[in-house]
Amino acid sequence: MTLWQIIKDFFCKPKTTTTTTTNTIKDDGISKKRSLWLGINNYPGTANDLRGCVNDSNEWSKLVRDKFRFDEVLIVNDKQAVKKNLIDKWDKLVSKSKIGDTLVFGYSGHGTTTPDRGEKDEVDGKDEAICLYDSLLIDDELRAMLDKVPKGVKLIVVIDSCHSGTVTRAFLNTMSDNSFYSKPRFIPPENDLVASSMDELPLKKRLGYSEEGMNHILLTGTNSTTYSYDAYIGGKHCGAFSHYAIEILKANSSITFNDFYEKLKKKLPSNQYPQYPQLEGPESLKNTIMFE
Repeated sequence: MTLWQIIKDFFCKPKTTTTTTTNTIKDDGISKKRSLWLGINNYPGTANDLRGCVNDSNEWSKLVRDKFRFDEVLIVNDKQAVKKNLIDKWDKLVSKSKIGDTLVFGYSGHGTTTPDRGEKDEVDGKDEAICLYDSLLIDDELRAMLDKVPKGVKLIVVIDSCHSGTVTRAFLNTMSDNSFYSKPRFIPPENDLVASSMDELPLKKRLGYSEEGMNHILLTGTNSTTYSYDAYIGGKHCGAFSHYAIEILKANSSITFNDFYEKLKKKLPSNQYPQYPQLEGPESLKNTIMFE
C-alpha cells in the first residue's frame, strides 16, 4: 500500500465517536478556515537537499491567506519541521475547529519507505512515510493526526511528494545557473536519520473503503505509479503540481474541486512532467467550492 493509498483509505475510514475537547467548542455560527503548510528543502546532509518545497509551502500559504481569506495560516519549513513542532501546531488548529469549519494540511518534501512491520501486504516488503527534518512521519502517525479532526469539519489534504517506494520526486528540466540535471526525490531508508530505529515502527492496519465512503478531499501531485517532479518555472523552483494548481486557483476565485481538477488535467501530465495528479473524495464534496 502506498502513502497515497494510505491517506485515501484514512478518509474512507468511518469516524469514531471518541469525545474530545474539540467537540465542545461553542458554535457561534461563524465558520473559520485554518491551514498548516509544511515544506522542507534543507534536510540534514546535502545529498538529500531539495529546492522547490519551501517555495511550494510559502506560495500555498500566501494563496489561502490573501485570496481565500483563511483566518489562520501556519507555516512549518525546514528546521522548524521537526515532529514535535508539527504535531503541536496541528493539535492547536484542530482544538479550535468545529462543525462547519475548514481545515487544510499541506506537505511538500521527500518521501521514503520503511520495512513493512504490519500485515506484510507490500510486494517489496516496505511501507511509506514522509520525511520531516528530524525523523519520519509514518502512515500510522499521519492517520492519528488526521483522525483528531472533529466530524463535520471540512478537511482537505494537499500532498506534493512521492507516494510510493517505486517512484520518486525528481528535478526535471531545471535550468538556472546550472546545466540540465535530474535528482531523485526519494530517500532510501538506509540513508535516513531514523533508519536505525525501524524495528520500533508501529504496526499498520490495512483499510479498504470506496471513494464514495470518504468524508473529505485529498489532492495529490501524482498517483502511486508515476513520478512527481520539481520544476523550474518562471525563474523559480517549485513542484510542478503546486505551480499549476496555484496558477489555476489564482485565476478562479470560485471553482469546484471537479472543475479545478479538469483544468489541472490540461496541464499535467505533460511531456516535461509525466505525472498524474489525483482528486479523491465523494462527488458531493467534489462539487463544492474549493477553500470556501
